[in-house]
Formats: sequence, C-alpha cells, structure tokens
Amino acid sequence: MINPFNFENSRALVIGGSTGLGKEITSALLRHGADVIIASRDSQRLEEACNGMNSNGFLGSCSYKDVDITSEDSINDLINYVSAEFDNGLNILINSAGMNIRNPIEKIQNDDWDQVMNANLRGAFILHRSVFHLLKEAEYGRVINIASIFSSVSYPERATYAASKGGLLMFSKTIAIEWAKYGITVNTISPGPFLTEINTKVLEDRENYEKFCSRIPMARFGEPEEIITAALFLASPQSSYVTGSDIIVDGGWTSA
Repeated sequence: MINPFNFENSRALVIGGSTGLGKEITSALLRHGADVIIASRDSQRLEEACNGMNSNGFLGSCSYKDVDITSEDSINDLINYVSAEFDNGLNILINSAGMNIRNPIEKIQNDDWDQVMNANLRGAFILHRSVFHLLKEAEYGRVINIASIFSSVSYPERATYAASKGGLLMFSKTIAIEWAKYGITVNTISPGPFLTEINTKVLEDRENYEKFCSRIPMARFGEPEEIITAALFLASPQSSYVTGSDIIVDGGWTSA
C-alpha cells in the first residue's frame, strides 16, 4: 500500500460539491487524481466552483450538472449524464446534500417538515436507487453519506433536521448490508458544527455560537478541511472491509 489515497482512474459524483464540506471533499478527490462530477441546484455556483478547482492544476478534472435532489426526474437526468461521462461506471458517490429549518416543534409547519425530509432523506433514497447500477459496474464502489451528530444526539429546534439525519444514518446501514455482496461499501460521516454556510445563523449570533462551543471539548467549530481525511479513507479502495460504519468528526461533542 504505497499510496492509499491514490484516486487516479477513479470516478466520483459529489452531490452538494460546490459549497461547504462537499466542496472540500471534491477538492481533495481532485487533488489525489479522481475525476469528479459535482451537482447541486445552483448552476452558477457549480460553474464557478468547477472552474476554480480546474484552474488549480489538480490531477483530476471537474465537471458539473445541476440537480434538484427532491425531484426524481432531475435525479434521473443526472444519472444519465454521469453514465455518459463515466462509461466504466462510478466508483465514488458522496451525498452531501442537506437543508435545515430551525424551529421548536410547535412552530414547525408541515411544508417545512416536508422540505427537509425531501432534501435530506427522500432524495437520498431516490439517488441510491438510481445510481446503483453505475456503482455495480465499476471496479470498486464507495458510498459516503454526510449525516450529522444530530443523527444520534440532538439540540433544541432541530426536530426536523435530526429526524432526517437519523433516518439517513439507518438508511445507509441498511443499504450497506444489501450491497455488501457486490463489494460496494456504504458509510456515513457525522460532522459536528463546522464553519460552513449551513451554520450561518449560528455564527451570526455570538451568544449562540459560544453556547454551542461550550458543548465541544475542543471549544470551537471545525474548519471545513478537517473533514477531508475521513472522506478520503472511506472513499479509498483500501477501505474495502469498512461498511455500515459512521465516522464522527465533532471535536468531541458526542463524547462529552
């Protein structure tokens, strides 16, 4: 095992790859030789992110396709695009799609609940079902779903988000069992609070930020690049005996 993070000749799809943790993981895969398609709703942001990463001289190349993770037709269009671009199948799927609407239970509207569930859980179900044949065609298959520490612990005003991420965690474990016979591994990464767009509301409120940090033994939010090693490990061909697992990257929150 000279270089366990050698991804040359590997093909990856990163949902949510133009921002936040998804963008950090995309950059790492490109840097180590993978060819990556990034996908999200925002075509302009996708183009800017992809052009920026391609200008860095990484070993791998980036391309992009817009997708609405809540739409089955849109997901099918994406999978058709991936199939045309990667004719030898797909090695790596990173699902970093997600949204969060914060409210106490008595203020959660039905539409809010449905939006979060559709983006965080129903979309993952349709995505996995649609991409299965491409993973099975490839020399090796790795799936990483970005869950959350709120899939196993929670926090006020996170009922919708925690429920969706808890569902994603157990969904991933179940698919890991089903796909083990094909040599496809399915794992999750559960980040704690990171300095990304999804936490903007927390970061703008200094008192709330400090309240969050008081729960974290390392007393700070994570930097986006601190997710990279966990992602590269689970995406690597060498992680072939790791499936159905969850790597928690949270500065110690869930241990305190």
